[in-house]
Amino acid sequence: MPEQQPPQSLTESELSARFRRLAEDGRAPVPTSGAQVRDQAVRRRRNRRAALSVTVVAAAALTVVTTGVLDSPAKPAAPPVTSVSHTPRPVPSPPPVQRVTVDLNSQSVEVKGTPYGIAVPVPVCPIGETRVTVTAKYRTLAMPGPAGSGMASPLKRWAVTFTDRDHHERLLFWALDPSETFLSVARNTSGSLVLPYETGKELYDAVGPGTRVDIKGWQAANAQPDSMCSDRRPVTGTH
Repeated sequence: MPEQQPPQSLTESELSARFRRLAEDGRAPVPTSGAQVRDQAVRRRRNRRAALSVTVVAAAALTVVTTGVLDSPAKPAAPPVTSVSHTPRPVPSPPPVQRVTVDLNSQSVEVKGTPYGIAVPVPVCPIGETRVTVTAKYRTLAMPGPAGSGMASPLKRWAVTFTDRDHHERLLFWALDPSETFLSVARNTSGSLVLPYETGKELYDAVGPGTRVDIKGWQAANAQPDSMCSDRRPVTGTH
């Protein structure tokens, strides 16, 4: 048997020439040197980073175009600020009481079980009614003076009126001014009840149209008015 010859090694130039021929035949790509391979890897990584940066910038630009705001990490929404109004709300007035009792003998008027002192008319000018219904209320009321005198009575403050049996609106009670006293009014009371300054507004607020007033006492009997009883004259004119 003939002796086999060991394979001969090729030089680097011969190997390169063979590989180029293979590449030209389409069987395998032409290898490159190690330095070239490293350069190609570095370029590929740079290209991927550049492409990623371009994608991020494009997405941010799209957000700005569509929303007008560059997106940022979500933050917890702040609670809505509510304004606190310090303007006090008006308190509605309580409804008027349904019933009031006047006792001319004890000179008092009772509202919800609480008695209030009053000045009663002089004997010649009685109320003349035992049960009346409140007709209206006036902060100030101008009353005519005594018949034939041509004078007007002073303005009545916190005035309350009723309708008598002759269908006339008449003065029921009014309140004193701070400078007035029961003693000064007693000489001029002419057919109505007078309340103290301190409680006049309180009783004025307590009653209203429709409140029933029961009147007890001897002065509630006579209904005939005297020409000098100015507070028994019908309420007319501007008030």
